[in-house]
Amino acid sequence: MQQQTQNQKTTSRNRPLTPIEQLFADKIDIKAKCRIQEKKLNEDFEYIKDHASGLLLSGISSLLFSSGGSKNKSEKHSVPHTGENKHSPDNSPLSVSDFLSVAKSMAPVAWDIIQPLILTWGINKAKSLLFGLFSKKKRISSKN
Repeated sequence: MQQQTQNQKTTSRNRPLTPIEQLFADKIDIKAKCRIQEKKLNEDFEYIKDHASGLLLSGISSLLFSSGGSKNKSEKHSVPHTGENKHSPDNSPLSVSDFLSVAKSMAPVAWDIIQPLILTWGINKAKSLLFGLFSKKKRISSKN
């Protein structure tokens, strides 16, 4: 009896999967891959969370204090392109697009910081304008 069930399992494995069985198998594979990716992402986020200050400072210092920027740019223009990269990505100077991408990613943070300052300034400016309007009217009416 056990041999019959084993024979049925082996014969069912040898035959091609139906489309619905293929979809279920793909679904199981994708779910497993998603769990693995999720685990990797969680590990990465934990690392970033634990080392955020050091990563931020090293990123800012590398942006501000990149060395040899003008020398490398002149070398790039004078050397003909041979298809291979002479500079590794870690040693290449940062371009304007790098600065723009950093600025673009930091824009929401900057807006969160600047927004209260702008609102405070706007409210104070509106108060001064309103008080100025009311005080001028009183002065004009008191002169008559």
